[in-house]
Amino acid sequence: MGGDRGRTPRVGTPVPVTTERCCEQPVPAGMSALRHVPAMKRAYVRPWPDSDVVLAQLAHRGERGFLSIRYEQRTDTAVPSGDRRLAAAVRDLIANDAAVARRMRGLREGTLEWTFNCAPGHERDYDRALRRVVPLLLPRRVQDSLYPFQRSGTCFLLQRNRAVLADDMGLGKTVQVIAAIRRLYRARRLRTCLVAAPRTLIANWDAEFRRWAPELTVLGLDRFGGDFADSDWCRAAARAHAVLASYEDVRDLWRHLARQPPSLIVADEAHRLRKSDSQLSQAMRRLVTPRLWMLTGTPVERDAADLACLLSLLEPRLYSIDDDRFGLETMRARARPYLLRRTKDSVLPELPTAVEHIVECEMLPTQRAAYDEAVRSLSSSSPGDFLALFGRLRSICDWEPVSGDSAKLDRAGDLVQAAAARGRKTVVFSFTIDPLRQLSERLRRSGIGCQLLIGEQSLEARERAIAKFKSDPECVALAASMRVGSEGLTLTEATQVIFINRWWNPSANAQAVDRVVRIGQTQPVDVHYLTCANTVEDRLQPMLDRKSLTFDELIDRLRHDRQLAADLLH
Repeated sequence: MGGDRGRTPRVGTPVPVTTERCCEQPVPAGMSALRHVPAMKRAYVRPWPDSDVVLAQLAHRGERGFLSIRYEQRTDTAVPSGDRRLAAAVRDLIANDAAVARRMRGLREGTLEWTFNCAPGHERDYDRALRRVVPLLLPRRVQDSLYPFQRSGTCFLLQRNRAVLADDMGLGKTVQVIAAIRRLYRARRLRTCLVAAPRTLIANWDAEFRRWAPELTVLGLDRFGGDFADSDWCRAAARAHAVLASYEDVRDLWRHLARQPPSLIVADEAHRLRKSDSQLSQAMRRLVTPRLWMLTGTPVERDAADLACLLSLLEPRLYSIDDDRFGLETMRARARPYLLRRTKDSVLPELPTAVEHIVECEMLPTQRAAYDEAVRSLSSSSPGDFLALFGRLRSICDWEPVSGDSAKLDRAGDLVQAAAARGRKTVVFSFTIDPLRQLSERLRRSGIGCQLLIGEQSLEARERAIAKFKSDPECVALAASMRVGSEGLTLTEATQVIFINRWWNPSANAQAVDRVVRIGQTQPVDVHYLTCANTVEDRLQPMLDRKSLTFDELIDRLRHDRQLAADLLH
């Protein structure tokens, strides 16, 4: 979702709870869902073929729930009927908890009892033995503060076993999925769930589940280490409602998952599956599951090949990865039953806009000298060196490593300090790491609080950096790599975004900006793109437009086209 890592729409003015018919009937205003629950429910279960019948009773007193089970002597062989959700909960409780099963086998007289909290927002308060079955003990209705468009998205998912939720980044895709999962468990329509996401987003999914579905138990598959066995997945699925796994884990684990597939697989940042020949895409293709929901904030409907690949993963019996031959318009029409995409403008017109600024920086003398020297080497370079030279020139624009001079870092530092003086925070993005390290060090020497967020950090170090940036008033800057910082994070504490450099893919840059411009943002956001005048940077975009090339196509031609290299690099 997650998100996008998923936003928490509770920021700001609470949204009245309204419910669409496809999800559930609305709860009257001012009335707790507990009032709709009968005072006492009963169910009869025979836990083992040779055992007596167990009587289960479920009562609600105020906001507390009470479950009791005891044996009941009966002369008839037929098990009487009772509440089906309660019966299912008791069967699962005895089957999946060895301690409860032992107590039941040794129980001759007396009653086993447990308590739990039914109040919305406090559902995590329950006896540990009930953790796997508590959704069936809570009221079937779910109360949560979703925006109307999020409730509509939740219903879209509930109505489909296969779906692509492709909302704009920042609209809470993670929240919508968790709301749907929560309802499936309450309705006894889900047994196991696997959420596959980039490793950097696993902690966010865990936090969002705790916030939006506190009664559900969540377990990260990384707790089992890297060497998985069939028993690891089975044990995780038996203990948790949602198992979180990185795509790297799924790639290595698919054989075990295939033997006992989850009831639902959620694929976050599903645009990572667009390459049909990748190991990850092939591993996902081998998994057969009753439900598959994909999340992506990247507008995949703009590319026929991307759509064809995702549809072939959703419905392999109906679609092929070669279906892009039918053209984009045909693929869009075929995707329509499975794909839901809403933009911020259409559902949240009140969301503050991002004001973009192109900031031209004049290279410092040492930078310009290094740049010009690199350009002069073009005449003696072979075609195979053009791409390396292109990368070197872009690197010098960011930072000259010998002298440490950088007009961009000077300007970025000024922007950060000016924003800090007004009580504003800044996120600085770069697709290369060295400029981020240099900027971070410069800011710290100036007494400006800054955190670094890069891929080589451990997951725990990244989480600490993000938490400090979000919670510490003295930490006013986050220097983040595009690879790590542009997916799944919610950084609405910032109101300024700076790109030291940018990837020449508009959706990648937009994805980074949407970390800040999303639900929860109440202030206008300034976005600054730093560029060096009279360099490859200010020639690149006009050349892409003039030649009708994508960035990837230009890079491919740059490997062998001397004239193109001369036009771009001189």
